[in-house]
Amino acid sequence: MSRLVIITALNADNSFQAVPLGAACIVSALNHDPSITRSATIQLEAFSLDDPEIAAVSPEQAGIIIAARLAKIAADSNIPPASFAVGFSMYIWNRCILESAAAELKKLLPGIFTFVGGPEITARKTILPSFDYCIRGEGEGISQSLISSWIAGVPYVSGERTGPENLDSLASPWLDGTLNLVTAVRDGKGALWELSRGCPYSCAYCYESRGEKKVRSVPLERLEKELAFFSQQGIERVFVLDPTYNASRERALSLLYMIKKSAPDIYFNFEIRAELLDKKLVDAFSHIPCSLQIGLQSTNEAALALVNRPVNFKKFSSGVTLLNNAGVVFGFDLMYGLPGDNLKGFMKSVDYAIQLYPNNLEIFRLAVLPGTDLFERVELLELSHDPRPPYLIRSTPSFSAKEIDAAERIAQAVNIFYTQGRAVSWFLSALNPLKIRASRFFSEFSDFLVSEKVYSTDTIEHDKAEGLQLKFLEKKYRDSGKSFLFPALQDIVRLNGAWTRALADGEETSLDLSWHPEDIFSSAALDLSQFVDCVCMEPCQLRVVPGPDGPELL
Repeated sequence: MSRLVIITALNADNSFQAVPLGAACIVSALNHDPSITRSATIQLEAFSLDDPEIAAVSPEQAGIIIAARLAKIAADSNIPPASFAVGFSMYIWNRCILESAAAELKKLLPGIFTFVGGPEITARKTILPSFDYCIRGEGEGISQSLISSWIAGVPYVSGERTGPENLDSLASPWLDGTLNLVTAVRDGKGALWELSRGCPYSCAYCYESRGEKKVRSVPLERLEKELAFFSQQGIERVFVLDPTYNASRERALSLLYMIKKSAPDIYFNFEIRAELLDKKLVDAFSHIPCSLQIGLQSTNEAALALVNRPVNFKKFSSGVTLLNNAGVVFGFDLMYGLPGDNLKGFMKSVDYAIQLYPNNLEIFRLAVLPGTDLFERVELLELSHDPRPPYLIRSTPSFSAKEIDAAERIAQAVNIFYTQGRAVSWFLSALNPLKIRASRFFSEFSDFLVSEKVYSTDTIEHDKAEGLQLKFLEKKYRDSGKSFLFPALQDIVRLNGAWTRALADGEETSLDLSWHPEDIFSSAALDLSQFVDCVCMEPCQLRVVPGPDGPELL
């Protein structure tokens, strides 16, 4: 009798990086086992939290919708419930929905076999009742054994966490066609690229800290073929899955040289440690289109010690200076709510980060994830957190719930003004005449957002962010007796904004300026007071348009 196995993924959104690579790896492993494919058809089904029908309802109802779609696939294929198996790829963002989907499937199709894996399952010791089997750890090998036993009608009993896979023998879901359908749906623009598994570090808040300490690398031969595939498919952006890309300097360099040779037109996103950078590595990054995300987390050394995330700030600053000197795009990650930290410490971390000119600053509330070292020390550290996903921190002995809320508002302000507002090139110049710290500026901007009825942390269009920037800056400069500087700042903000929209969004903008664009883009504009005193006004009209080699001024 023919059987059907569906591996189900529920992605966090429809962005470039929301490719169900984990689920696809399981599909590839099953499809490369002849004993399975002789008796069963293996499919990948991907859903998204952004799907209108799913986004509009509660998690329970969203699960019911997914279950109905999966049941219809079986019905259309004339597969009876006893010959139908569904595996779920579970993460922090989809657990509640997938639990509902599995429970509903059991009602719709009595006799169906359900199993689940992923980080949210690996971290837990209990069996979730909606599933017949829970896979903990890496899932390729155990999925093959599990489905082989199911096909044979033999119970598969093993509650142990699986060991690390041999990456030399695993199939690539990109090269075997498993992800072709997904990339077609997404116009082939984005890809996730797995380079390694395991992490040499032991950050207390991270799943990886309890996993394999030895880093296992995907063979370079396979990676070279995947790069060629990305290039042939017209993929524009690749998000690199490696928790610390430059943990091995020599391998990092080898891959950067390979990228420059085989995929010079693709934009890459890497996660790195700034302390491990040197001139040769930074130079290699500077020769490919890329951006680097750097986990700073905090500058509070006591808090960092409590989560086993030490930072050598002298080396950190030196590495970032190399990036700035080479013109490499980079951003920082910060956390608030860490044990041992407080609102004042968080604001100091914001000030430190901004002074290093990151292109973006991503700020997250600490999540106390089950299965992490931090989760096991909750009582010792007196941490209060949400018991259900996403397990966000509520308060600590040094970081009250009220201060957590204040930090959240500051994080939103930074996101809108600095990151979404693309303010890196002019922010410190705008801040200097006000004689206040960046963290205080963002705190006041968060109050301004409330007055403007801007409450959501969702992405907003850049022109709207720019409007909020200018309205707030005009008020701050007026209140500080610096109104005479604001026209120059307004020209700087508007011209830089138009330039970034042409570069990043392909948009054309018409501008009326009081100063010539060459002066606005010159180093003189870094000091507003000197600029207004020394640079003559030269009113002009122009258009900023996207061009083949970058934005153009007409």
